[in-house]
Amino acid sequence: MSFGRILGILAFLALIIFWIWVFANRGSISHPDEFEDPAWISAAEAACAVRQAAIEELPNAASVDGAVQRGELVALGTIQLEGMVQDLHDLGLPTNAKGAETVPQWLDDYELFLQDRRNWSDILLTGEDPPFLISGNSQGVRVTDLLTTFAEVNEMPSCAPSGDV
Repeated sequence: MSFGRILGILAFLALIIFWIWVFANRGSISHPDEFEDPAWISAAEAACAVRQAAIEELPNAASVDGAVQRGELVALGTIQLEGMVQDLHDLGLPTNAKGAETVPQWLDDYELFLQDRRNWSDILLTGEDPPFLISGNSQGVRVTDLLTTFAEVNEMPSCAPSGDV
């Protein structure tokens, strides 16, 4: 057997062993954004659920015909999300060191998303109707992806961005 063939077989076996290990340990491998502070997470989820319920009461901005009306609805939803972010700030930082480090970054990403919504609402209120553009963070990742992942990983589904736009 040639050296290349032996190397290929070993690489193949290493891949198989790697995937067996991944699937066997999938419940024990934590996400980099995951943190432990059940009290903070529970309080955050409750605060977010109230604001998301208020947003759900509004007509969906995509379902209205005029740009101005859409801008008004986006502005109303943004007010609720701003309140939600303030509620999260008011909770203080999680007691867990990982949470105390990552929650402020998450809230900074939320501020970027809120600014995107404000900008789009302002444009819609002029009668123009461009698509909603979502900024990327400093690494170029769409903030909505980061916000949603962080909320889901930490079992705060109501804290993900609303689907009102």
